[in-house]
Amino acid sequence: MKIGYRTPGLRDLSIREKLELARKLNLAAVEPRIDEICGEDKAREWKRLSKEIGVEVNSVGMDMNMCDPTHEEDNMRDLKQYLKWCKMAGIKIAFSRSLSPPPNISQEDTWRICTRMFLQAAQECQKEGIKFAIEADPPCFIQNLERVERLLEKVDHPNLYVNFDPTNYYLVGSDPLKVIEQLGKRMINGHIKDGVYRSDYRGETRIGYGDVDYREIFQAMKDKDIQITMHIEHCKTKGEVSSAANYVFKILKELK
Repeated sequence: MKIGYRTPGLRDLSIREKLELARKLNLAAVEPRIDEICGEDKAREWKRLSKEIGVEVNSVGMDMNMCDPTHEEDNMRDLKQYLKWCKMAGIKIAFSRSLSPPPNISQEDTWRICTRMFLQAAQECQKEGIKFAIEADPPCFIQNLERVERLLEKVDHPNLYVNFDPTNYYLVGSDPLKVIEQLGKRMINGHIKDGVYRSDYRGETRIGYGDVDYREIFQAMKDKDIQITMHIEHCKTKGEVSSAANYVFKILKELK
């Protein structure tokens, strides 16, 4: 397993500064959001600086609404452009959440629309040699283990994978350890944050201040030989990234 961090929260840093922060903290990778690599010059800069500084940039997040039929044409047009930038930047993995349907669409129709869009995205990414993944997230239509499994079954395409975020599953009541057991073979990338699941408050916390048991999670991933990059996310300062990295590396050291 490799550890990296997601860059969208550090908006004031340049591409070089984002990569150099990762190197300083002994992180193997960074993960931008698609708007951070948009444009040919910027995409090529990510690739050039990644090679120069020695920090990987293998994955990118793309939030496309996969449940709203009015977005279908725009999604595919945008995805084709995104993939051109990804190839220029050397990115091999793209992922998206499903987001949510309009209020007037039934669940049955939402499944039909969502299945079709994820299939189209998986196929388009495959043409460009890029792996495509679904990330479950509490605000979205695809938000728990049951729905991810159902989507994978309905799409039934070898280029649809899983972006593993244990906290997202935890916050909706899905056991991350069961997710690893059920979906481990489809996981190609992941995120690290923290959260609590309680009656008085349910949501994210700073990494290390919630209830998500990363010792168990990392051990389960190790036992399953899941060799992916897990990216620390939702940090807004260098200090937050540093604190989170120290927490994660301490756990990994104890497991060794």
